[in-house]
Amino acid sequence: MLVHDSLTVPYGTVLARLHGVKPKAYTSVLEYDAVRTVRVKTEQKSRDIIEVAGQVFRAKGFAAATMAEVAARLGGSKATLYNYFASKEALFAAVMLDMGRKVADPIFSELEQARDGRAGIKTFARRLVHVLATSEVLDFKRMMAAEGPRSGLGKLCFADNHGRYQGKFAEFYRRQVSIGIFRDADPLRAATHLEGLCSAGAIHNLMEGVVDSVPATELTATADAAADVFLRAYAIEPPGRSTRHPKVRRVKGV
Repeated sequence: MLVHDSLTVPYGTVLARLHGVKPKAYTSVLEYDAVRTVRVKTEQKSRDIIEVAGQVFRAKGFAAATMAEVAARLGGSKATLYNYFASKEALFAAVMLDMGRKVADPIFSELEQARDGRAGIKTFARRLVHVLATSEVLDFKRMMAAEGPRSGLGKLCFADNHGRYQGKFAEFYRRQVSIGIFRDADPLRAATHLEGLCSAGAIHNLMEGVVDSVPATELTATADAAADVFLRAYAIEPPGRSTRHPKVRRVKGV
């Protein structure tokens, strides 16, 4: 996108701002177009590598996957691949980040737009549990659990993936605290609690291979139970609504 229309040909300059490119002066439209073309081709190549690498990681697992196989499936050389990603770990992190953008970003965007935090949590939990149950997410979570501590993948992927989404939830939680929906508590701890609740039961069984699949109705029930427990712990009851549980009558002889 041009930010200044100060071009005179052939001796003028073009000041441009491209996605991810620092604004600078270009001596001609031809130079500007050349930089833009290279940038677009580079981004497309990166996307192609990430897509193929994701397939290789899922088929082989992180330990058995090789940069050579990724390069072979792309029809190029390892040298070209290393020009884009410095290591297999860096490539795996890029695949994880790409997957997060595809499956997690829409869920968090919906949560951020929720007017009622309580209803937002219920919808969020349902969406999250169903995403966690997909074969792609399960495959990568298993790889992270197996290889994270040994290869440093856990630390490499946390800041731009898991940690980023915890931060997004924390911002949502703080806003809800400010309008009296949630109680004042550690927002990051609240994020981990909700994540743990959503990952329990059905998702845990899928992760460990206890079951091969879970019906959609059970996934929804898991999500609703997770949201219910979370809201009981963190939500402030609306005025006029009692939080006390009804007394249980004792029966003599029991």
